[in-house]
Amino acid sequence: MLLRKEGRRAQKKLIKENRLLDAAYSLFIEKGITATAIDEIVKKAGVAKGTFYLYFKDKEDILEKLILKKSSEIVRKALQEVSTKNFPTTVDKFLFFLEYIIDYLNKNKVLFRFLKKDFSWVFYKKITENEELVEIKEAKEMFLKNLTTKYSDQELEMVIFMILELVSSLTYSSIVNSEPAPIEKVKPLLLSTIRKILEN
Repeated sequence: MLLRKEGRRAQKKLIKENRLLDAAYSLFIEKGITATAIDEIVKKAGVAKGTFYLYFKDKEDILEKLILKKSSEIVRKALQEVSTKNFPTTVDKFLFFLEYIIDYLNKNKVLFRFLKKDFSWVFYKKITENEELVEIKEAKEMFLKNLTTKYSDQELEMVIFMILELVSSLTYSSIVNSEPAPIEKVKPLLLSTIRKILEN
């Protein structure tokens, strides 16, 4: 009985937190982050202002958690898609994973503008360190352990960092600003460059 009560309480807390996150995302997209006040977020979420501070320290905190949530959702979708296919090598699997994310962001430009260039190593690292997202941490380890390269484990971690930063900033410039070219032209060259980095 007590466990059921605690479970219901935890579920209610999660619902309120998600309502706040959804309200913040909607307002950030509509008005911009700077122009959005906490009062507007709680009003849109239909909760008391004090409730906001049970979950978030301030607007920066809800923004960071929102970026983390949206980023982890994309990574999870990419991993689900990866799990439905067979690949000749881990490099092929990793490239498919990256391509899925690039295509997803290209189809969701509003989301990508919101994430800016923050869909990168910083949030990848936070996603994989988040204890609630165990399957994403396992996926990171799967990619790193199964990539057969000339790099040491420590070097490979740095190489993955460089690749994710490259993918993040280049795809943002390409998708949002068509620089240095539209994503359709950039993507094949980007993926073949990453293959060379990992296979050479």
